[in-house]
Amino acid sequence: MNPGELLMKTVVEAWGQADLEPVRAALDENVVWKSASTCKDGVFRFGGVYRGKSNVLALLALLSANYFFQRYTMKEIISRGEIVWGLFDTDGAYIPTGGSDEDRKPIHFETAFRWRIRDGKILEAQSFFDTAALLVQQGNFRGAQPLATAQSRA
Repeated sequence: MNPGELLMKTVVEAWGQADLEPVRAALDENVVWKSASTCKDGVFRFGGVYRGKSNVLALLALLSANYFFQRYTMKEIISRGEIVWGLFDTDGAYIPTGGSDEDRKPIHFETAFRWRIRDGKILEAQSFFDTAALLVQQGNFRGAQPLATAQSRA
């Protein structure tokens, strides 16, 4: 595994353990982070492009208001030059805004990350996730079931 691939594996797996220190250390001061969601209204309130380390850290705080990531399991990481792509199984829990622990719902979906890395720092990041599976598990999309959930895999 090359240094960029190892950085992604280390940062993302730590994030899944609620350890944000590796991502803080890896972000360039001028990082540009493109959220998986493209709008800030609706079900996902974290859409858009975040510029600068402090704004990316604010995004991560916003995500943690409703999403509790418990594990990112690496499926594949590949790189070419400064670009690193990773595919991870994501397990965690979702609590709706204004909800309590009784409203907590287990979630499982795939997440892909694309990073541009230079000198051990993340210059650009973009995330993608299985939106339909997440919406079903959150209860925001009725009439469909995800192929696999955290419960059915256990």
